[in-house]
Amino acid sequence: MKKNITYKEIGDYLGKSENTIKGWKQKFPVLLEFAQLGVFCKKNNLDINKISRLVELQEMIKGKE
Repeated sequence: MKKNITYKEIGDYLGKSENTIKGWKQKFPVLLEFAQLGVFCKKNNLDINKISRLVELQEMIKGKE
């Protein structure tokens, strides 16, 4: 599973330049975080159903500790 998503990868996916994405760090940090999460999920083939199952699994594991 790919862990780090680069500014270039986000830019390529969104049709924006790498410099534009870098600028989001100062101007739109929340937008950058959402873009990073979205691209990470897309690159790792995670849809909302898979994410929901992972959250449920995490809650089950926490409940057994």
